[in-house]
Amino acid sequence: MKILRTFFLVGILVIALVVRLYKIDNPVADWHSWRQADTASVTANFAEKGLNMLMPTYHDLSNVPTGGAENPNGYRMVEVPFYNALHLGVLNLNPEMGIDKAGRLTSVILSLISIVLLYLIVNKLSGFFIAFLTAFFMAILPFNIYYSRVILPEPLMIVTLLASFWFLLKTTDSKSRFKRLNLLLSAVFLSVAVMVKPYALFFALPHLAILFRSLATKEINFFDFISYGAISLVPFGLWRRHIAQFPEGIPASGWLYNEGNIRFRPAWFRWLFGERIGKLILGSWGTTLLVLGIVAKPTKEGITYWLWGIGTILYFAVFAGGNVRHDYYQAIVMPFICIFLAKGIYLLMSLTKSTYSRFLTLVMTGFIIVFTIGMSWYDVKGFYQINNPAIIEAGKAIDRLTPKDAKVIAPYNGDTAFLYQTRRSGWPVSFYIEKRIEAGATYYVSTSYDGEARDLEKRYTLVEKNDQYIIIKLTPKITK
Repeated sequence: MKILRTFFLVGILVIALVVRLYKIDNPVADWHSWRQADTASVTANFAEKGLNMLMPTYHDLSNVPTGGAENPNGYRMVEVPFYNALHLGVLNLNPEMGIDKAGRLTSVILSLISIVLLYLIVNKLSGFFIAFLTAFFMAILPFNIYYSRVILPEPLMIVTLLASFWFLLKTTDSKSRFKRLNLLLSAVFLSVAVMVKPYALFFALPHLAILFRSLATKEINFFDFISYGAISLVPFGLWRRHIAQFPEGIPASGWLYNEGNIRFRPAWFRWLFGERIGKLILGSWGTTLLVLGIVAKPTKEGITYWLWGIGTILYFAVFAGGNVRHDYYQAIVMPFICIFLAKGIYLLMSLTKSTYSRFLTLVMTGFIIVFTIGMSWYDVKGFYQINNPAIIEAGKAIDRLTPKDAKVIAPYNGDTAFLYQTRRSGWPVSFYIEKRIEAGATYYVSTSYDGEARDLEKRYTLVEKNDQYIIIKLTPKITK
């Protein structure tokens, strides 16, 4: 039986890998390319300048992220760059694959580990059937597939959060001989998750439940409890203290909390529970299974899943602005949505035969699963499209025609996806050209032949121009 269950899990992992390889060669110019470009840019600088975990930099020298503070050194002081270190490691295995593909493969690998960890957690708490279905949904839900192959820190945060809970869960096993080691590993992984994305703490409520219960039953002592908290949180505090020395590298974040005063407004409910969870993630049909899973009585898991549900609501409420503006903020809730979907199916399968038709129940369950995947894919498939192919060609031209130390103005409304394609430091915005020349800008590239481009073409040296882009060297024309 154990071999058969392992075979099923391996089958799910194979399916998960295959679907995540779809368009794995995509350049960073698809959905949410801005944030992906910022992440990949840090890795690109690590590859070029050397790995420095305490001083991550990227190509953007502008004041756009901070809302005013110029960033001439290109500091990128957000999460601890653990993801970028892993990304660089994958790239070094085969540099010919390129930074973009290496980053996507890094996320794919992390997502596969997440599926295994989630399976182990749910198998221990709820048994094989629910664990198998949970892993299945994690593997094939289109929204999760896409966000399991993006160049973002989220996949690392998810896997470390799940690893932390798994090792903590193992400390509750009376037969375990390595309780202290498992407790330490849990604290370390939680610390990494928080340093990658501090909102991981919203999903640590089950951690607290286990710790308090273990403290009450004297399975751990007060020193263990305090040590766990210190290991989990102090490194994050030290990182925040470190990056405070570089305010020009810290993006503005006030909008994340309640941009537009949207929290608990009708638009908040519509976007998060209607458009995102209901339509984009569950294709409308999957909400049936989700609701059934939520109302199903807990079994061996106790209130663990409900605590994750409470954490999800708190996360949505506190970071209302970020969750409404960006759908990738919901990537963290995917493991818990998958658990409730699995519990919903389990509840359907346990309905009494005297009241419900077993055959029709099975048929309708399969129908709901198929439509959940199909309708979600209908919305998610557009995420893979390259939004503006011209920026890729223009970026290649800049890389071919300019020196590596050139500083480039690549206007794209502040979006760094275009600048990233050039593999040069610079500015993703137009205007104030003379000011940026004083700051070191040497080239201007644009995919729009607008008034600014025409004016610069008259005043400075044209390098290359076609129907896709124009490249101008920011040195005055030599007149005869």
